Amino acid sequence: MTWLQNFIYSLLSGAAEVLPISSRAHGILLLKIFGASGNSDLMLLMMHLGILLALYKTCRPQLTRINRALALARIPKKKRRRPLDTKSLMDFRLLRTMVLPVIPAYFFYNATLTLGQSLLAMSLLLLLNGLILYIPQFLPSGNKDCRTMSRVEGLLMGLGGAASVLPGISGIGAMVSIGSVCGVDKKYALENAMAVGIVIEACTVVCDGIRVVSGGFEGVSFSLVLTYLCAGFASFLGALGGVKLLRRITGEHSFSIFTFYCWGLALFTFFLNLVA
Repeated sequence: MTWLQNFIYSLLSGAAEVLPISSRAHGILLLKIFGASGNSDLMLLMMHLGILLALYKTCRPQLTRINRALALARIPKKKRRRPLDTKSLMDFRLLRTMVLPVIPAYFFYNATLTLGQSLLAMSLLLLLNGLILYIPQFLPSGNKDCRTMSRVEGLLMGLGGAASVLPGISGIGAMVSIGSVCGVDKKYALENAMAVGIVIEACTVVCDGIRVVSGGFEGVSFSLVLTYLCAGFASFLGALGGVKLLRRITGEHSFSIFTFYCWGLALFTFFLNLVA
């Protein structure tokens, strides 16, 4: 791809990683549109690093609050100068439960890369993603948070994040939708889904890094590295833009707009499979 195509690809992939529309599906389709045969593993590494940094920047206040609560909990009760932040401790336990299914799922990340080569399979997964986003609007909204959620509900949300290894399924979208079905407050589910998204991106970065090291650095030039750094910056900007948009929509509107978008994209992918 050209420098401009790399920038557009990374910008849109960064936004799609946060929005409930599947970044991997968009990346595969953009390659088809640009007429490119594939992407460099090093570029994917830089791009996912940019998304990881954007999610960390977004969730930093929440993570800082949890770290302070954990540090305070390690101090003996008689020496504490302030009460424990029990809600932050419960948030940590919930996030730990949500992360449990995510890490094992990424042991199969490289195996699912071949699944993205089938446009028919990807169109079906996009249809499924739209259905996952569509179901919660028929159910009453809930107000659960870490104080009223069960470990099973946290585990179910984590399974939604683990499904992000499949091209066509949005991890953040699945987690928020499953949380909504379980009666979790949408805004609270979104904040926790983005925190789990940090782990998802970290797993992706590790997988990319392994492929980069195993493939070697032959043919990598300074200009190419500079291009990939720009791609990483573009994905960082795209992810931040996606976070702002999703926070504005969540709680006030349903994900129906993303539902119909995914279904339209699934139809486009199906027709692309027929003419390919």
